[in-house]
Amino acid sequence: MILKSFRDELQFGRGLSPLTVRAYSAQMTDYIRSGRSFTNGFNSASMRGYLMERASRNLSPRTMARMVSCFRTFSRWFMETGRAEVDHSQLLQPPRVPRSLPGFLGISEVKSVLNAYDISNPKGIRDRAVVELLYGAGLRAAEVASLTLQNTNTTGGTVKIMGKGRRERIVPLPAGTSDFLDKWIQVRPDFVSENEADTLFVSVRGRKLDPRDIRRIVSAGVAVAARAAGATPHTFRHSFATHLLNGGADIRTVQELLGHAGIGTTQIYTHLTTEKLKGVYMKSHPRGKK
Repeated sequence: MILKSFRDELQFGRGLSPLTVRAYSAQMTDYIRSGRSFTNGFNSASMRGYLMERASRNLSPRTMARMVSCFRTFSRWFMETGRAEVDHSQLLQPPRVPRSLPGFLGISEVKSVLNAYDISNPKGIRDRAVVELLYGAGLRAAEVASLTLQNTNTTGGTVKIMGKGRRERIVPLPAGTSDFLDKWIQVRPDFVSENEADTLFVSVRGRKLDPRDIRRIVSAGVAVAARAAGATPHTFRHSFATHLLNGGADIRTVQELLGHAGIGTTQIYTHLTTEKLKGVYMKSHPRGKK
């Protein structure tokens, strides 16, 4: 009952992504299966003991940090719902995680993936429209999968997105992206079922696409465009942000477009533009050449 209530809070109360909900639920279920209890002895010592046992499996610092984040979320909720008098997770310290720069594609590489789809058939039009949205609007795979017709305005060139933490945002669409969305919307009635009447992207059998389908669509295009090897749906989101900053967009605008809660998450992209500037300097300035 406690785990179900916690899962409902994550999903419906906080609007966290399905992946986060599953990961947090799995960890707290594993905590119970390890012989521990929520009602007796749930404190910082028990959480530390669990973390030490998992750390002995040589898990990465990033994975351990996510576990600490899960405990903090659960323990705070546990106190707020009157199940505990204090938040015992305040004494937990996550390991330091080195911040890695996200990968991104060049403009020509993005174009090579977009052009990889056969738009002579409805499925190819749909797949092209999906990747157009990932790059043209910087959406997450889950956001593309959950997009509805009602929230898609190709005439006005915008989409309304409900992102992480139930944060709503309106994102403008490039003309090319709107064009391919229009083409898909025209052929979409041949596949849609009554159950998914408002879902924008459906399979050829009328089933709503999920994030795994989005990843498969991207993988199919990337397989044809060899220069984009290894790209994922999130790579196109990273490329969207990087190309905007390189083109002169201010970081606050990019933050709003990406739907980040804080500017700190967006600032990682400034490192990418800085690296590009360094590269240009090293190639172009007399003092930069060896």
